[in-house]
Amino acid sequence: MTPPVSHRSHPAARRRRAGFTLIEAAMVTVIISVGVMSMLQLLAAGTAANEDATELTVAINLVNNIHEMATGLPYYDPQTPTVWNSKEPTVAEWDNITDLDGASFNPPVDARRQPIPEYAGWRQSVEVESVTHDKVTVTTPDTTTEPTARVTVTIKHRGRTVYVTSWLVVAPKGN
Repeated sequence: MTPPVSHRSHPAARRRRAGFTLIEAAMVTVIISVGVMSMLQLLAAGTAANEDATELTVAINLVNNIHEMATGLPYYDPQTPTVWNSKEPTVAEWDNITDLDGASFNPPVDARRQPIPEYAGWRQSVEVESVTHDKVTVTTPDTTTEPTARVTVTIKHRGRTVYVTSWLVVAPKGN
């Protein structure tokens, strides 16, 4: 007859099965470290993207301020309709679209032409160019004989260009 089989395992075998080896623990540490580093890089990239999006949103709003200001201005100067740039002495007195030419606001201004001191690191720059009405990409010498102008607004934050956009302004027929 054969001796009964013991259900107890050998003490050396039990010691081997009781925990992780040093190699296994090192591998787990490496895998977790790679995962944590990847998450940190993802968070950093997300934060940078949020900052860029916030900066672009502010820039677009500052452009909209200039656009709204320009919308309320006539094409020709009421006092001197044949002179391209007869700029009035103060922003509050500007009365035509060419008065915006060469304007630079730091801090930027709102649509009512009031400074926005909270945005002291921002700058709005405006350029108004006369263009031919049939080829709006061709700039002409500044003249009131061409009834079309291109307004270009550049927004900078801390000296870095954030946003540039342009639109056309056309004199009403008969003026």
